[in-house]
Order: sequence, then C-alpha cells, then structure tokens
Amino acid sequence: MIVHCLSFGSLWWLRPGNHPNSAARFTSEAAVFNTTGFISGARERRNWMVAGVVRLNAGTCLEQRIRPERIQPEKFFSPGPERNGVQNRLLLTRKVKANAPVDLLLVRTSDEEHGRISFDSEWRSKGVRIIAASEFRDRQESLLLVPPDGYVKTNLGEWRFIWAGVTTTFIRMTRNG
Repeated sequence: MIVHCLSFGSLWWLRPGNHPNSAARFTSEAAVFNTTGFISGARERRNWMVAGVVRLNAGTCLEQRIRPERIQPEKFFSPGPERNGVQNRLLLTRKVKANAPVDLLLVRTSDEEHGRISFDSEWRSKGVRIIAASEFRDRQESLLLVPPDGYVKTNLGEWRFIWAGVTTTFIRMTRNG
C-alpha cells in the first residue's frame, strides 16, 4: 500500500541499531519513530488516549539519515497499520515516486489548527483509522490514516482532502457554530 504523509506528530526519537560497535548503528541500522504528544519545557509528554507510532527504518529509506525537520509531504510504501499489543504501528518503508496513486493519507490534527475531535461522536468517514491520539490539559493531537475521499469532523467543522495534481491539502469544508 502507498501512504501519502502530509504531516507527522510532534514527538520524534531515534532507536539505534542492535550492534553497539557498528559504524552504521545510528544511520542505516537505526529506526526513527514518530507519535503524538506535547513538549512542555524540557519534557515530552505522550499522554496517549490511543497509543501508536509511525516507524521509518533508516536502512530502507533513500537517505541514510532521517531528519524530522526536513521531512516534507511524501509518499512511502507501507504494509499498512498493525497492532502490537496495545499499540498501533505504521511502518513506512521506501519512498515512492511523486505521481504514484495513494491508498491512504497520514495527517496530524491538532486542537489549535483543526479543532478538537470528539471521539465518542460520529467524527469520521468510513475507513479513517487512528494511529495515535494524545491529550494534555486542554490540548489534543492525533495521527490519522484517512482514505483519499475521507473526512474528519471537529468542533471547528468538517475537514476533507483536496487533490491538486500530485499533492493534496487538508482543508475545512464546513464550519460549526
């Protein structure tokens, strides 16, 4: 399956390879993880309501060092979402050409940008899956897998994906209140 990653969660970390003496321990043997959460001073808080991570294996990417601040909206091959114990996982393997059709879109929503999702209501279209969701005080952040024709409802309105050539944007179609 092909996943178009429009945005990622706020928290990133590196897991080095298993061979402590390997020169590639922090490059091609490493894995980079991403999830939802909040930075509060020097602390990172996951505060998961739904536990989950996105994983990028450095050895399967085109470049050997993954720099989160440089990751642009890109397409990746993926075996799809999996369950590992109580945690959702989404493995992203190698990048895909820009003109390839996508199966799912990965998007980060936040209360500041998109509004709050009321997860106990009818907040999504068919096929939308939560990879991770976090809440801390009055803040909320979610990582969602959405089909290209899917939508998400928040307290600010309904958000849909609009295709523009080989890129897509996540825009508010209706307003609440």
